[in-house]
Amino acid sequence: MKKINTLLVAIMFSFSLIGQVEYEQGIFLMEMGSSGFKSQNINSWEGLGGYINNSGALVDAEFSDVYDKYAQSEFQLEFGGAYFVIDGLAVGLGLNYQSKSTTVEYASDPLAMGFIDYDDSESELVISPGVRYYFGESGVWTQLSYALATINLDDSAGSYDDTEFPKRNAINISAGYAISLNDYVSLNPTLGYNLTTQTTKDGGTDSLGNTVDEVIKSGTFGLGATLTVHLSSY
Repeated sequence: MKKINTLLVAIMFSFSLIGQVEYEQGIFLMEMGSSGFKSQNINSWEGLGGYINNSGALVDAEFSDVYDKYAQSEFQLEFGGAYFVIDGLAVGLGLNYQSKSTTVEYASDPLAMGFIDYDDSESELVISPGVRYYFGESGVWTQLSYALATINLDDSAGSYDDTEFPKRNAINISAGYAISLNDYVSLNPTLGYNLTTQTTKDGGTDSLGNTVDEVIKSGTFGLGATLTVHLSSY
């Protein structure tokens, strides 16, 4: 099964306001962002090794000798919202979706040698509920959230039809400072720590060669900043 790198579970719902920006009961906050859609087409690749052409000669392989197409794409979208249940205390929910795909088409010679065109995709949906507390009108806040990720893999060869995909969860503790830009928007520098656990059923082995669950735990510090809009419910 394809190895999946443990991803940082960021602060999935980021919402804030200070001073001139209200943080009283009944205020609703929301944030939405995206790295957008990225597409990459590889057209040159050195170091592919030796290649036997149709004449039986061993030559250095060029990209066009091996591939007709090698393309990758990526998409990411984040959304977060929260509601102040009492003055200074907000509860919220964040969503993060990201997907990656690769498409490979081989040139005629590799196809004749048994190479097979393929495509694969990987997607992940992270749901993150949490709470945030503001300390008076200082602009300082602290947050605790829990993230649960659902992972899906697929390819044209059906490699993952019977595969148990990894399960990932994380606890995030973070703190920040809300800088009011106007009555509706604030900038929030943040510092956070994620304790992440990823479990793949029957994905590892023990010292005797028996199949066991693979469990990866990691801790990560992170720095970031968010822009947040707040709306009054009355």
